[in-house]
Amino acid sequence: MWKWVALLALTTASPLTAAEPARILAVFAHPDDEIVVAPALAAAARDGAQVRIVYATAGDAAAPHTDLAPGPAIAAHRTAEARCASAALGAGEPIMLGLGDGKLGEITRPPAATLARLREAIAGVMASEKPDVVVTWGPDGGYGHPDHRLVSAVVTELVAGRTQRPMLLQAAFQTGQLPPVPELQRWATVAPDLITVRVRYTPADLAASAKAVQCHASQFDAPTRAGLVPLFAGSVWKDGVAFRAPLDPAANDSLLALKR
Repeated sequence: MWKWVALLALTTASPLTAAEPARILAVFAHPDDEIVVAPALAAAARDGAQVRIVYATAGDAAAPHTDLAPGPAIAAHRTAEARCASAALGAGEPIMLGLGDGKLGEITRPPAATLARLREAIAGVMASEKPDVVVTWGPDGGYGHPDHRLVSAVVTELVAGRTQRPMLLQAAFQTGQLPPVPELQRWATVAPDLITVRVRYTPADLAASAKAVQCHASQFDAPTRAGLVPLFAGSVWKDGVAFRAPLDPAANDSLLALKR
């Protein structure tokens, strides 16, 4: 069994025995967001964990490498890409919450109605899935995307409000390890001392991640899809996929180190 068992012993979640598969819920805003932690999800699934990915939106606003118009056509296309990526990583059927892309923080009557729907939907998924570990964006949202930030805030609020809570892991890119690509220099970074969990992975997990990236053809051209995983493996993932565990400061990265 993967070493979630030792890590979860440090949390207030229900005890997990070596005979039980860890239940991991990754909550993101759009199909393709899972790429930032893909090898960690693949490693967990390969070692027997039950992994599911939740998408707040279907990314219906943009499919730049297609001729589809924003709306239902893109939503259907990207939902299929999400299913493809989940299968490639060894995760279960993705959970699509169906909220509007770019609209999670919209001004509505009553105020914050969309955020309330997001909170209710994620709370319902957490109640039904009963995760031991919840993975999401950090407060920076990676590169500051408002939907990413809002998903992170809602997930963190829900986990923090529980007495018996799952481990919360927020995706992080370590300062000084951004890839040498101009488009990625605007991504937020995290000081090394705040990264408390690193998930090691194998070549098989990288291969699964590369297969998942290939699913997102509406978002990336062919050269980008081919090069993204090697680029990340040599930079932001080179020491393992990095996370903050903001609600469990006792977490130690050695507990999640997989044998290479």
